Amino acid sequence: MKVIGLTGGIGTGKSTAAKYLVDKGFAHIDADKIGTEITADGSPVLKTLDEVFGPEGEMGVPGTAILDENGNLNRKALASVVFTDSKKTDKLNSIMFSKIIADIHEKLDTMKGQGVNAVLLDAPLLFEAGVDTLCDSVVLITADKDTKIQRVCKRDGVTPEDVKNRIDKQLDDSEKIKKSDYIIDNSSDLDNLHKQLEEIYKIVVDKY
Repeated sequence: MKVIGLTGGIGTGKSTAAKYLVDKGFAHIDADKIGTEITADGSPVLKTLDEVFGPEGEMGVPGTAILDENGNLNRKALASVVFTDSKKTDKLNSIMFSKIIADIHEKLDTMKGQGVNAVLLDAPLLFEAGVDTLCDSVVLITADKDTKIQRVCKRDGVTPEDVKNRIDKQLDDSEKIKKSDYIIDNSSDLDNLHKQLEEIYKIVVDKY
């Protein structure tokens, strides 16, 4: 079974690229989805997050609750606390990574047992979590900074400053490029993205 890693920072269009490749036949492991499931309503990890990032937590902001009145995660509030400080971002990652990585291993083992031939491991923090080591090759989606900011502002209804803060806390693309096998610049339109993905898809299929 071959594993193709797909990664890209916020606003690059990674999710759009993932959909294209899944539609071409790849089995799909979505690290973002795993992260969402881990922090679902009633999850035990919410207590840990509140102890660290809640209003009385060691890295919290007074008056900013990250859990709602029912004890469920307010994702926008958590983002406002965490993504303004690289130390807080690193702490959040340290809490989440081990749980996400364990789930990825479990899913890969299951797919291998089912006879799956090719898996797309879709993870925005592929390198940061170290799961690039599970991949036979890695595809990186990039875009220029202005394009990323415009996309996220439109999608999430946040300010350009909010997006810049999040981008600045992510591993720089220059570092990701060094570790990737294929690079796609998605600063243009959807047709251009699909054209580049099709070229890489043919290379990967022929290779494996």
